[in-house]
Amino acid sequence: MFLRRSIATAAGGLVVIVALVAGCTTASSLSDPHQILSKMVTAMAGIKSVHFEVTALGQFQFGFLTPSAAPTDTSSPVDTSSPVDTSSPAASESPSASLSASPTASASGSASASASASASPTASPTAVPTATPVPTATPVPTPTPAPTPTPGPATIPLDGTTASGDIDVGNGTAHITGTLPGIPDFAGELLVVGGNAYMRAPGQNIFSTEAASSLPLNPADATAGLLAEFQTILTTIADKNLNPQLLGIESRPGGSCYHIQVQANPDVVNTSLGLTGQGVGYAKVDVWIFQSSFLVEHMELHTSDPAAGSAAIRLIMSEYNSVAPIDAPAAGEFDPAGLAAPAAS
Repeated sequence: MFLRRSIATAAGGLVVIVALVAGCTTASSLSDPHQILSKMVTAMAGIKSVHFEVTALGQFQFGFLTPSAAPTDTSSPVDTSSPVDTSSPAASESPSASLSASPTASASGSASASASASASPTASPTAVPTATPVPTATPVPTPTPAPTPTPGPATIPLDGTTASGDIDVGNGTAHITGTLPGIPDFAGELLVVGGNAYMRAPGQNIFSTEAASSLPLNPADATAGLLAEFQTILTTIADKNLNPQLLGIESRPGGSCYHIQVQANPDVVNTSLGLTGQGVGYAKVDVWIFQSSFLVEHMELHTSDPAAGSAAIRLIMSEYNSVAPIDAPAAGEFDPAGLAAPAAS
């Protein structure tokens, strides 16, 4: 890396000497910050490779989308079964015993009495069969929905955070090293070459491997990688609804730069980045843009939030479209050793 920087520095000095000898004049200055930012967005959109360095301190709040509540089944179990009496109908018995008795009694003076008695004996009680009980339907328990996590922002300490590397979306490669002390064990080295990702933690000699497409964010992806994300941020600070201020033209190691400051408010950030429902605070962005090429020399982000505190992030970019080729680890330096990048066709 030191050798590469030395070569880049020497090349930069040579360009300056050639420019002086050729009598090149300084690019004309612009005064409209919106126009400068618009040209910056256009120039950065054509970048295929770049070297970057990031440092950060403070703490940063990351928001989360508010999830939809899980459906709750509040219905009570309904027993629609009715007891059914399956017994045979009670027998209707009316036993009628008629006894006819005509006793003749001889009394004084020949009396003839005819007595007709009809006796109806009491019928025996009819047994009513007991109905077979119908089993009670087992009640279905009301499902209890799993508790839905309460959405909210996560605050991550940034003190000591560093990252640097090369990204070459033209060749689908990247090489990044860094550490985020605020998250345990969040440090290491990442290589992306030939569709494979090679990773190792500090102190390890062997890279582990997986498909680059399985990474949460593939830095070498031209459409959704780090350069694409950075381009989205640039488009946001160039939003016409913001009020950028041109603070002046400053001399930087790579040349004269426009220094523009933008106060980003949550409404514009939410709309531009599609972060509806997320906790986004206010931020102040300072960006230094090369006067000659409208490429970003470096950017500083300062954010302040009553709940999350404050943070400062600095991003320095260089070696546009001129990073050295990024190669996969040598055979025997990654596991499994048989996973090799496909040969170029």
